[in-house]
Amino acid sequence: MAPLLAIVTVNRDDAEGLRATATSIAAQHRAGFEWLVIDGASRDASLAVIRAYERLLTSWSSAPDRGVYDAMNLGLRRARGRYVMFLNSGDRLAGPDTVARIIAALQAAPEIDVLFAGTVLETPSGRRRYRPPRPPRRALRLGLPAYHQATVIRRQAHLRAPYDLALPVSADYGAIATLLKEGASAACLDHPIAIRSCGPHNLSERLTAQRFADFIWVQRTVLEHAWPSIGVHLAWLAMVHLGYRLWRRPAWRAGTKGSSWHYFP
Repeated sequence: MAPLLAIVTVNRDDAEGLRATATSIAAQHRAGFEWLVIDGASRDASLAVIRAYERLLTSWSSAPDRGVYDAMNLGLRRARGRYVMFLNSGDRLAGPDTVARIIAALQAAPEIDVLFAGTVLETPSGRRRYRPPRPPRRALRLGLPAYHQATVIRRQAHLRAPYDLALPVSADYGAIATLLKEGASAACLDHPIAIRSCGPHNLSERLTAQRFADFIWVQRTVLEHAWPSIGVHLAWLAMVHLGYRLWRRPAWRAGTKGSSWHYFP
């Protein structure tokens, strides 16, 4: 019998991040889910980490790919769970009861296609902020209702709207926009289920210009917004992006190291 939930982890040359992800999965109190690792032919110690946690894995592979979203599509196709979430290297489940909370939410609303939940953003210094999920239809014009680490999607629906490799930074936004535009049902769980490591290594941080280009393409092509609306939405995204980068700066983090959560818009 297929499990209700599949967790897919994509990795390339990030053994330390993969170990952190694996540790959070190993700590789960609830069984009955599957975990897959899609490794992009790593040359560091990633394969040693995979073998150390192989007892927890349903399957894993290590082969060259065309980038993170290509690997995520591969994991989507290989998963057997009715719902899938992507917890990539460095991302962690928020606590040992996280899988139990997700499964309880899915069982309470079996008709939903997408579950948006909360994310804890964590800087390298240890400062944390909580980003709750946003009302899906309203939030979509300004970006994702929740970070992809805290988004759980019905697998059969996701297979009809996989990640578009033509959007190298924001294919997750494109996929969610397509799903909701085509009528996928959604619900929110205002509780943290994922911890997202925030740093300059993040794809959207390294390729900011491409992120904005992807955003415009999704707004114009998938959501069919007019150019004046796109301009307003883009200006809002730019302000949020600037605020996020200022929040990560060491000077802004002074004296705030710790595990307390603060709401992030």
